[in-house]
Amino acid sequence: MDKKFFITCDSSCDLPSDFIKRNDIKLVPIKYIQGDTEYADDMEFDSKNAFYKRFRDGELSKTGSYNGDDVEEIWNSTGEPILHICLSSGLSKCYEHCIMKASEMKKEVKVIDSLFASLGTGVLVIKAVELRDKGLSLEEAFNELEKFKYTIHTNYTTHTLEYFYRGGRLSKSKYFLGKLLHINPILKMDPEGKLYIDKKCHGTKKSENEIIEDIKARAVNPENQTLYICHADCVEKAKELGERIKNEVGFKDIYITLMGPTIGSHCGPDLRAYFFLGKDRREK
Repeated sequence: MDKKFFITCDSSCDLPSDFIKRNDIKLVPIKYIQGDTEYADDMEFDSKNAFYKRFRDGELSKTGSYNGDDVEEIWNSTGEPILHICLSSGLSKCYEHCIMKASEMKKEVKVIDSLFASLGTGVLVIKAVELRDKGLSLEEAFNELEKFKYTIHTNYTTHTLEYFYRGGRLSKSKYFLGKLLHINPILKMDPEGKLYIDKKCHGTKKSENEIIEDIKARAVNPENQTLYICHADCVEKAKELGERIKNEVGFKDIYITLMGPTIGSHCGPDLRAYFFLGKDRREK
């Protein structure tokens, strides 16, 4: 295949490593620290499973953003123009660092701010592969993806607040009150790529029903699209709700992946995320 550009992305996309390899994509691993050791998120499933076991055993994790030096060698490893897709600028400095490095490169580099985390970024990577394989130029693909990213929608939810509390993202009083009231939050991404709490539901059943109704209201032509699901070591719960959404909303199929340490470090185990296509999120 005569490709007109080369795709690179970072490990926030939560796509399986075999997808990355099969589609000739170069990965920029985001580093994370668990215990006293620094690792690179290489998106291999075995390391992800070990990561969550250690997390449940009390070893919290933290990440940092990668810089221009981390991507320069990868971008220079091919003679083709580069399309790079990265973690939301609303959550990390990765995009800022990549834009600065791209401006210094002698070759053409386009950087996409996904405005998402996890498989929301992954959906953009999948779309980029589709556009590349259709023979679009770098400029054409970049323009298509810049519009497409605003049609991606999500709902994140969890049945436990424990890991938000342990990671310092929830105060002790809010944690105990939320636990007492069986709060299951539903989180979304705004058009600026920032995560926010959309609803606080009393119980898992209520939160799952809310998610289904929300997707019914926002999905466009679900019969022609895939429901993308990512989970933080809770595949059965993720799949169970995914099958309900597929059947009740009418998606043609589902695609499930495991959330890696890049995003898992910030949420801990038991988070579930559901991604689908709808109207432009910038429209009120």
